[in-house]
Parts: sequence; structure tokens; C-alpha cells
Amino acid sequence: MLAVTTLVAVIGLAYLVIAIPLQDLYLEGQAALEDRGMMASRLTAAAKELPALRAQLTAMRAAAATSKVTLEGANDAIASADLQSHVEALATSLGVTLGSTEALTAVDRGAFRRIGLRFAVQSDYQNLVKLLGAIDTSVPPLILDNLHIRSVTRPGLMAGGIKLNAGFEVYGIRSNDAPGGAQR
Repeated sequence: MLAVTTLVAVIGLAYLVIAIPLQDLYLEGQAALEDRGMMASRLTAAAKELPALRAQLTAMRAAAATSKVTLEGANDAIASADLQSHVEALATSLGVTLGSTEALTAVDRGAFRRIGLRFAVQSDYQNLVKLLGAIDTSVPPLILDNLHIRSVTRPGLMAGGIKLNAGFEVYGIRSNDAPGGAQR
């Protein structure tokens, strides 16, 4: 009886020391093979998409090279005047009255300079919204900031004749690589 108990204990100990670690090693290897198989299928799919992605990148680079993304001008004053004339043209075409324009200090932003103007305008709601939308979608891209809108109520105005006074800042970017970029 003692011999049978010892034999069962030795077999159990051998199972614990040899069989279970081998089984764990086998399961780890199987999981690694499954991971490699999934990775291989993902890499194959990515490799199939690569030519289309390269063509898309080439098209995007060509579009970026031909699109206007910065203000033009040999210096900040010329770029600011270009920005002012652009916003004035938008406002005039939409029937918005420009009250005043103030130049803001240009700020270095790495390889670019941020050129800003503060505008005061008067308009009805519809045209003001159209102007803000036109500034938002203009080329070169412009940034609208610090928008303040106040209604102007005067005795005798009809409901449809309410005017709004608005103040806002518009920023554009000028490249420091522009001719005369060191001039401020």
C-alpha cells in the first residue's frame, strides 16, 4: 500500500513539475502563432493599401503646393494691408459697414508670423453671419477671434431694421521665408 501511495505521489509530482509547464509552454506558443497570423493579415492589408495611400499623398502635396495658405507681402505692413483689403472686400460685397480697423502686433510663430487686425462693423444679423462665414472659409485661411456683438436699438426702427455692432479680430499667417522676411 505504501508503494502504491509513493508511486501515485511520484506520478503526481512528475505531472506538476514536467507536464503542466510543458502544457503552458505549448499554449504560449500557440497564442504567439495566432498573434503572428493576425499581424500578417494586417500587414498584408496595409501593403495592399500602400500604393493608394502614396498616390493620395502625392495628390495632397501637389494641392498644397498650389494652394494659398499664407498672406502675401514682403513685410508685415504689406501683409496687414493685404489682409485688410481682403476683409474689406468681403464686407463690402455682403453689405456690411466697416467702422474702424486697427492693426495688432505681429507675433512670431516658428517659421511664420501671425498678422492680426481688429475690426468694428455694423450690419444686420443675416449679413454679419455671412461675413463671419466668408472669413471662416476664405483663402488663405483666416482665424476669427474675440467676437463681440451688441444690438443697436433706436426708437422708431421696425423689427426687421435692427442693426448689430460687432467687433472681432482676424488673423492670418505670413511666412518668415517671404522676401524681406526679416523686416518687421
